[in-house]
Amino acid sequence: MTQMTSSPPEAQETDFLRHLFIPVYLPAILFATGEGALIPVVPLTARALGANMATAGIISGLLMIGVVIGDLPSGFVVAKWGETFAMRLAATIAIISAIVCRYAPNLPMLAAGVLMIGIASATFNLARHAFLTAWTPSWYRARAMSMLGGTSRIGYFIGPFIASPVIALTGSHSVYWIHVVACVAVLVALKVMPDPEQVLSRNRAKAESRRSRTHTVQAKLDATTAVISPTATAANPSPSGRVAQDLPSSAATAPTATTADATTAPIATTEPRRGSPIARYFTVLIRLGSAAGILQMMRASRQVILPLWGVHLGISSPHIALIMGIAGAVDLSLFYTSGQVMDRFGRRWAAVPVLLGIGLGHLLIPLATAEWGYIAVAIVISLANGLGSGIVMTLGADLASRYAPKDMPGFLGAWRTFTDSGSALGPLSISAMTALTGLPAAAVLIGCCGLVGAFLMQRYIPRILG
Repeated sequence: MTQMTSSPPEAQETDFLRHLFIPVYLPAILFATGEGALIPVVPLTARALGANMATAGIISGLLMIGVVIGDLPSGFVVAKWGETFAMRLAATIAIISAIVCRYAPNLPMLAAGVLMIGIASATFNLARHAFLTAWTPSWYRARAMSMLGGTSRIGYFIGPFIASPVIALTGSHSVYWIHVVACVAVLVALKVMPDPEQVLSRNRAKAESRRSRTHTVQAKLDATTAVISPTATAANPSPSGRVAQDLPSSAATAPTATTADATTAPIATTEPRRGSPIARYFTVLIRLGSAAGILQMMRASRQVILPLWGVHLGISSPHIALIMGIAGAVDLSLFYTSGQVMDRFGRRWAAVPVLLGIGLGHLLIPLATAEWGYIAVAIVISLANGLGSGIVMTLGADLASRYAPKDMPGFLGAWRTFTDSGSALGPLSISAMTALTGLPAAAVLIGCCGLVGAFLMQRYIPRILG
């Protein structure tokens, strides 16, 4: 009897993803931890410099506006000089900007520093996104992207816990040094580790070779089984047949040079096209980019509307913080599961349920008139959001490989402009809707946006990505 000598697929997946930790995930955790530490401190600094509540909120919002502004230029930087250079540049800009915020003598200087931190964040995030798009095989892509999303959530989760004792011991202004130290650590990691492009190129080649051998052996086994028992084979399709149905078509067969989403050269060596990326890829961006923007808008809005609804119900601030912390832990625990779902069953199986779940949660908010109902709604929204960890980055990578294989940084810059605009609009939309119609109506309107986004995802995600 013929036996397979290759390692199990699960072991191969773990081995490949393990090699991504130092070049991609470790810098991501460090950068997100520093940023997560300083975000709550920005409005405190603005207030200390004489800003009123509204002005402090505007200055805090400049962080996300900087991200939106920086997305398209970041694509140009990555395309021209490469992902590693872009990450080093972003870390350097973030260090300078954090120091500017620490010693800002007035509000305009603080605003400029916060805006530049947002631009640095856009550059760093797009570089990581492009890195994984180029060097991760398509059949691992969603797991790799969901882990990238998870590392960012880990950083934003632990950042405030590091900032808390620093504030207690030395004051809120010292928190900016946490971001400085984190970015210096990123630069050190990028300096001392081997060239990540070479490492990931070798790892991808090994993964593709193993997968090719596995498919060859499986094909021989299937052929032998078909000769012995053709009826049994017809009644019980082989594992390779299931994979061919469940995964994107590029994952159903051994990768070749003609695979639509296989990129075997560094992104920085590709030749970008002329003109604005948004104009070049407008058709796909207005459909799926808008759907992803709606998802990001809802993710951002939940961070505003859930605490506001808790206040509306008269729940104490410590209880609201505890409930939000539990919901955040639920969200954080599901990021790898999301990647498994997308790689095994297709992108639609994550994108559509996530939008439906978050939308349903928002629609249920006006019905949550007691604390237990409030807790239930928060958990429902967090479960849905956790199951979609990495979906926006995964879709961006898939579509870049499919529609812009020679201009991936440009496409990703345009894609992230759409999605980050949704994140920036989320809190603003809640504020505007609440002022015009009241908090319950705002929750319902946001929930309806989720249903629209689910329809767009179901309608326009290419069948090849299923």
